[in-house]
Amino acid sequence: MAKRGREVLGKGIHALIAEYPQGVEESGTQLLEVPITDIEPNPYQPRREFDEEALAELESSIREKGILQPVVLNRTAPNAYNLIAGERRWRAAQRAGLETVPAVVHEIDSPQELMELALIENIQREDLNAIEEAEGYQALISRCMLTQEEIAQRVGKERSTIANAVRLLKLPKQLQISLRAGELQMGHARALVSLDEQSALELGRRCIKEQMTVRELEKAVRTHSTDGKSTKGGGKGRSSGNGANRKDPTLTALEDKLRHRFATAVAIHHGGKKGRIEIEYYDDDDLERILELLLD
Repeated sequence: MAKRGREVLGKGIHALIAEYPQGVEESGTQLLEVPITDIEPNPYQPRREFDEEALAELESSIREKGILQPVVLNRTAPNAYNLIAGERRWRAAQRAGLETVPAVVHEIDSPQELMELALIENIQREDLNAIEEAEGYQALISRCMLTQEEIAQRVGKERSTIANAVRLLKLPKQLQISLRAGELQMGHARALVSLDEQSALELGRRCIKEQMTVRELEKAVRTHSTDGKSTKGGGKGRSSGNGANRKDPTLTALEDKLRHRFATAVAIHHGGKKGRIEIEYYDDDDLERILELLLD
């Protein structure tokens, strides 16, 4: 890989764009007009779907004002390029009938580093849905051999954010599809991920049917657990009989805060002047994530 490529890896698209005016070349990188037909889609693009309405709006903007921000390409042959970032602009430019697009042309000769850069740039820049973002992080872990901490540093987010996103891939596939389609939101998914597959599907379908808010779903998850149904950890909730559901609202509010903080099931048991706090984890990685939050 060229020295310039190593320097910008993980630093963001502006590290690739800002220093290169039109036609200027440095260390194999140029800003120039590239024929649209010479460009191939990004093989590491985390986005799976492109909203037709959004593409139509971008097409209209390009027809009126042109492309205001260049796409970023990797040269694979003298007249062949792969997209690193900017696939929406490239698609909209095709629809608008443009023959060329302004592009920062970069040369990266390592497939591993190209994959890492492409995934990171698209995660940082694109309006991905929660599952696409989670799949992007997982690809960085499994294909690029990055740790969650390394990913967090590269994309400028907390490690817990990365861990919580990746956990969404444990949801049943049907709920992942609903999350992609916008039928469920991130808050809904975080509430459901602590449940076993059958319970998550049951409450997820009910959430969509009844158009529940995140808070309503969180309440339903708590009730589901206290009724004695299993979470992913395999534990059973305590019986709701004898007024067990009539918990002090202050404690319920604190449980809500802790559950959001740790992205897992949390229960506070208070009696007299003492009690205990239970925080569930679902595997060794989840335990490590929670311990890092506790000891931070």
